[in-house]
Amino acid sequence: MKMKYSFFIIVLSIVTMYSSSFAQDNTQVGLPEGAIARLGKGGINIMRFSPDGTYLAVGTDVGVWLYDVPDEKETALFTGHTGHVNALAFSQDGNMLASGGFNNPIIQVWDIETKSKLSTLTLTQEPNSLDALTFYGRTLISIDGLDDISYWQIDTGNKLLQSSIDILYEVVVFSQDGNNLAIADRNGKIHLWDTTTSSPQATLKGHKNDNNTDIRSLAFSPDGKILASGSEDKTVKLWDTQNHVELGTLHGHLGWVTAITFSEDGNMLASGDANKTIKLWDVETRKARATITGHKNTINALAFAPVGTPRYGMCLASGSADGTIRFWNPLNGKELATFTTGHTEWIKAVAFSENGTTLTSAAFNGTVDVWSLKTWQELTTFTDTHCDIVETVALSPNGRFFASQGSIGMVMFNPAGFGARFSGGGPENFQIWNLATGEKLSFLQQKINIESSAAAFSPDNNILAVCGHEKIKGWHLNSGIELFQLDTKKLMFRGKLVFSPDGKKLAVTNFHRNSQVWDIATQRDITLPNAEEVNALAFSPDSSILAIVSKDGIYLWKFSDEFIEIPAKLHGFRNVLTFSPDGSILVGSGMEGWSTPIKLWDVKTGKSMGILSGHTESVEALVFSHDGKILASGSEDGTVLLWDWEKISAKRKAEIK
Repeated sequence: MKMKYSFFIIVLSIVTMYSSSFAQDNTQVGLPEGAIARLGKGGINIMRFSPDGTYLAVGTDVGVWLYDVPDEKETALFTGHTGHVNALAFSQDGNMLASGGFNNPIIQVWDIETKSKLSTLTLTQEPNSLDALTFYGRTLISIDGLDDISYWQIDTGNKLLQSSIDILYEVVVFSQDGNNLAIADRNGKIHLWDTTTSSPQATLKGHKNDNNTDIRSLAFSPDGKILASGSEDKTVKLWDTQNHVELGTLHGHLGWVTAITFSEDGNMLASGDANKTIKLWDVETRKARATITGHKNTINALAFAPVGTPRYGMCLASGSADGTIRFWNPLNGKELATFTTGHTEWIKAVAFSENGTTLTSAAFNGTVDVWSLKTWQELTTFTDTHCDIVETVALSPNGRFFASQGSIGMVMFNPAGFGARFSGGGPENFQIWNLATGEKLSFLQQKINIESSAAAFSPDNNILAVCGHEKIKGWHLNSGIELFQLDTKKLMFRGKLVFSPDGKKLAVTNFHRNSQVWDIATQRDITLPNAEEVNALAFSPDSSILAIVSKDGIYLWKFSDEFIEIPAKLHGFRNVLTFSPDGSILVGSGMEGWSTPIKLWDVKTGKSMGILSGHTESVEALVFSHDGKILASGSEDGTVLLWDWEKISAKRKAEIK
C-alpha cells in the first residue's frame, strides 16, 4: 500500500503554524443551581472529527466541547451529563452527535447545525455507565457498564433491542460502520462481536503478559479489517479481524499505550502513551515513521482529520492531560498548531486574592493558573513547577505563595471512572515560589530537606508548615527561621495540614486516617476525643471548634471539652470540610454512591441543608473568598465552580426555619 499525499501537501502549505486563541465565553453554560461560573474545561477523554472535518468534538469530564476546525474557535459546550463524557459518535451525515459516558443516566443526541439537543435516551439500569456509541443509519448502538448492547431508534427515542455480552471488560470500541465491536477483557484478551446479529465472532489472545496484560486502547481500521490494541506492556498489536490472527507487534513506546487511531485511508496508525510520546506507524511495513514529542503529560486521545478537512486535512489531533489539543503534520511529525488549551485535569488547590479580583488554582501537575473574577478568563499560567504529578501542593490564603513536591513518571487518568494511576520514581525537590514575582524561595527551600507528605500556609501568609513522615516543621517565609518542630505519633503518608484561623493551632490527618492537633506556641499535642479513622478536619472561623469527619459521623469538638455529634456521614476517596465565614454552616464533600455532591449542615442544629451538585468527580478544595460572598470548589474533574454563597446560604437558612 502506498499513501497518496499530494492533496495533503497542498493543504498543509496554507496552514498557519500558530493558532489564534478563541475568546468565546462558555463559563456560564449549563451551570448548576447556585453557581455563577465554571473555570476550566475538564480533562480530555475522547475526541471525534465530524465526517467532513468541519467540527472536532471533545468529550471531557464536564461535557462535550465542540470546536469549529477551520476557524479554530470554540463553538458550543453541550452539558447535562452528570459524569464523564467518554463515548461520542457522529452520524454518517455529520448532522447529529451522540454523547454519553461514565455515571451518566442518559445518552444525549445533539443537532450540530443548531447546537441544540434533539433527544434524550434514558438508561434505566444502575450504575449508569456508557462506554461506547455508534450510529447505524437512524439507529444508535450503545454498550454500557453492565455488558449490555442496546439498539435505539433515534427518531422516537425508543429502545429497539437489548442483548448481553457477559464479559467483564476494560475497553470497548465499535468499527466505523457499526457492524463490529471489539472488547478487551480484564485478562488481556480481546473479543470480537457482531453487532448486527448480537453474537460473538472470535477471541484473540491479546496481550498475554505476566505483569502487564491490561489493554488501554483499541481502534478499528476504517475498513474494519484490522484491529489495533495498545497495552500497559508498552506495545501495540495489529490483528486480522477476518482470519482472527495477530499481524504483528509494534515496539518502541516507553510508557503505557493510552490512545490509538488509524488515518482515514488506513495506511497510517498513531499511538500515544503515558510517557508523553506519540508514534506514527506505517501499517503495511509496521515500521515507525515518526516520533512526536511536545506534550507535557499523558496522551489521552488521538484522532486523524478527514482528507477534506479545511486547512487541516489528514492532520493528527492529540489531546493530553497537559490540557492542550495539538495538531501535527503526520508526514514529518512537526506541530502545526496548539489548537486549544484549558482542558485541565484534577484541581488540587484554590485561593482567592485579598482584593477579590483573582482566583488562583493549582493542578495535579504543578501548573498554576490565575483567573479574573470579573471576566472569568484565565490571566496567566505559571508552569515553572510542572512535573508529572504533585504529591504535595499548597497555596497561601492570598494566592501569593505556592509550595509543591512532585514526582516524575507515568500518570494515567481513568476516562470511565475516578482518579488516576501513577507509576514512577521518587519525589523531586520541595519547591516554594512567590507567584507574584515569579521568584523561587531558594533560601527556604534548602532548609526543607524532608520528603513532604503535606504542606500548609498560615492564615497570615507568613508561615509554611511541612509534614514529613515523622515530623512537622514550620518556617517563617521571609527570614527562613524554623519556628516549630512537632513529632507525629505515626508515619504521615499523603497527609493534609490545617491551620486554625487564628494561627495558634495546627491539625493533621493522613491517608491512613491518623490525626493529631497541636497548640503551636507550646508545641503541645492536644488529644482528639473519639477521633478514629478521621477523614477530614476543619476549624471554625473563631478557632473555638474543630469539626471532625470520622467513620461514625461528623463531630464538633469545642476546645472547652464539649463534644457534639452531627448525624451525617461523608464517604469517599477524599473528603473536604470547611465552615462558612460566619460559622453557621458546615460545608463538606465526599462520595455518595457514584455522585460527588457538596453537602451543607446547620452547625447549631445539625440539620441537613441540602446539597450543591455540579462536579462530576471528587471535590479536592473548598475555599471561601475573603469577603465571604463566593465559595470556590476545585475538583478532580478539572474545573473550579464558583458559587454565590450569599444567595445559597440565605435560601437554605430560610428553608430550615
